[in-house]
Amino acid sequence: MSTQRNAHLTSLRIGTDPEGWRSAGFNVLELKQEPPTCFINDVPLKFHNESAQRGIYAIGTRNINRVIDGLEFFVDLPNTEKNLGYSSHPNFVSRIDHIVVTTPDCDRTTKALEETGIELRRVRTFGVGEREMRQTFFWLGDVILELVGPDIKSGDEPAEIWGLALISEQIEKTVEFLGDFTTPLKPAVQPGRHITTIKTKIFGIDDALAVMTPHSRNR
Repeated sequence: MSTQRNAHLTSLRIGTDPEGWRSAGFNVLELKQEPPTCFINDVPLKFHNESAQRGIYAIGTRNINRVIDGLEFFVDLPNTEKNLGYSSHPNFVSRIDHIVVTTPDCDRTTKALEETGIELRRVRTFGVGEREMRQTFFWLGDVILELVGPDIKSGDEPAEIWGLALISEQIEKTVEFLGDFTTPLKPAVQPGRHITTIKTKIFGIDDALAVMTPHSRNR
């Protein structure tokens, strides 16, 4: 089976009122014949507040149109003409680093993603004993899908999208802009990087959002 390095993230569907994202410093546009849309670099986040699903519930790609272990993928070809240069945000976020997905069964979800042709990049474990956790990283073009769960299966529930890790080239300004609505800046797990977490519940945002400094070297 060949891997699909062209399993490229092209958009996200979000079942959330976009006003919360606006309050957190994201530009959300009202486009003709499109739902409210926030461009983070070249990735449009499309808000479908009428959806019964809450938070980020579907991942757009160039060629995958199926549910993979509970994760909804759909074909959404990129159209950079719609960006219109509005990917600059008052909170200084510039792009998506990775999508975080949780699962109670890392082996099952990993197998399902690989069988679809999504490329596994690497695996990392941390913790000890019954608390040992696993992170598995997959390519979605320039964005990573980070799968997180217990190293030993803990249940039969489907995988779920948990949130996003975003990048700010000026993270001190991000923290200054959001003020008390972020956690203190601290070193990230990756050497040389720093991270803060947006207190999303205050804004009515359904997903977890972390903001990180850029990679210090190529992945």
